[in-house]
Amino acid sequence: MRGEPADLDEEQLVRRVARGDRGAFEELYRRTSPWLTVRLRRRCSDDQIVAEVLQETYLAVWRAADAFAGATAG
Repeated sequence: MRGEPADLDEEQLVRRVARGDRGAFEELYRRTSPWLTVRLRRRCSDDQIVAEVLQETYLAVWRAADAFAGATAG
């Protein structure tokens, strides 16, 4: 798969993350963490808990990206 992580869509990023591409993971995090943080803060006002949940979420993404890499909607 060619291209810089910034040029890829999220599905392509996840496929690269599944292959251990740290740059793709960082780009996926950069794109999605602000959205997730806002949603978590709506449910919990404790910044420490939000940070922990965010960290655990992205750790799970890193570990299980291969389970999602081939999945498509439709």
